[in-house]
Amino acid sequence: MFDAFGLTLLLLPLATAFGWYLHSRFKPPEEQPPPKTQYLQGVQHLVNDETDKAIDVFIKLLDVDHDTLDTHLALGSLFRRRGEVDRALRIHQNLVARANLAPKHRNRARYELAQDYLKAGVLDRAESLYRELLEQGMFQDKALAALISIYEKERDWGKALEATRKQEGALGRSQRERIAQYMCELAEEAIWKHEPKTAAQWLKKALAENRDCVRASLLQARLLQDEGDHRGAIKALLRVPKQDAQFVGEIIAPLKKAFQALDDQAGLTEKLGSLASSSPLAAVQVANARQLHATRGNGDAYLADFLAEAPSWTAFLALLELTDAAASPTLAAPLDSLQTALHHTLNTAPLYRCEHCGFAGRGMHWQCPSCLHWESVLPVDDVTKPKAG
Repeated sequence: MFDAFGLTLLLLPLATAFGWYLHSRFKPPEEQPPPKTQYLQGVQHLVNDETDKAIDVFIKLLDVDHDTLDTHLALGSLFRRRGEVDRALRIHQNLVARANLAPKHRNRARYELAQDYLKAGVLDRAESLYRELLEQGMFQDKALAALISIYEKERDWGKALEATRKQEGALGRSQRERIAQYMCELAEEAIWKHEPKTAAQWLKKALAENRDCVRASLLQARLLQDEGDHRGAIKALLRVPKQDAQFVGEIIAPLKKAFQALDDQAGLTEKLGSLASSSPLAAVQVANARQLHATRGNGDAYLADFLAEAPSWTAFLALLELTDAAASPTLAAPLDSLQTALHHTLNTAPLYRCEHCGFAGRGMHWQCPSCLHWESVLPVDDVTKPKAG
């Protein structure tokens, strides 16, 4: 709710314009209060914080035509931007209901009314109005963008996919990244419904749409592992470094699971070594060091070499764990204390961060829950990485 003085200052210029317009255009019948009197009554309502009464006065004062439509639309948009959606609705509904309004002006009012409904969360009415505008070829870009937003909120990925295809044609540029994400959403729905064949089809389409879609490769590997095709899963996982090197850490756990299912420790050692040689990510280096420690016993030396070149709390904690048994009695207690503190820090710090808005969390989101951008949330390599001296 606005304070009375602030709202009066906001609307007084508009009310003044109404008064000048009426003075120059109308000569009211003697039995009706003069427009100037009605105009002053509207201002008085504003002063008394009786906004709804003021709106009624100004709507009645000003007929809607080509010359005054913009004034009505401006007043409605003003209320919507200030959060008074119910008042914006009244004004725009009044415009749409006017029988004498030209079709193009009515469509402008419909668009504003749809914006009101969208802001109010009345998604079905907003959708209906946007669809009407599309059918008449009006506000194509804005209506499609709004419809896509509605379908994403409703998680209706099929309709979102259809609307985005239309948007591609309207804008004349590819939307392949977002389309592939919608296909991945449909694949996840199929997985949840225990329909692996349908899920596999959607993932194949997603990769055909965007061959660099990391999410599709990860989901495909998950499906193949569930079906017992561990070599197929490994193949899908090893696409990820080529698709986006920032996500290499995401394939470590499923890669280990696949090689363990095949009882192929040598293969796992070879693949982790290959990944570590081409990726500077601390998570990859730690995974390789642990594997070397388990198979050859020299993982601590490998990590020490890595830390000499790239300071990393994640790698340092892993080194402490690998050398714990060799700690001297003098250092055992302080090292144990340091290890506990690092564990707490790394186990509570964000693992992912949106490069667009800065949202951070420990769970992966393919669409940022804050800014709603797709594919903007990236893994954080080392959340508390120390600076080299």
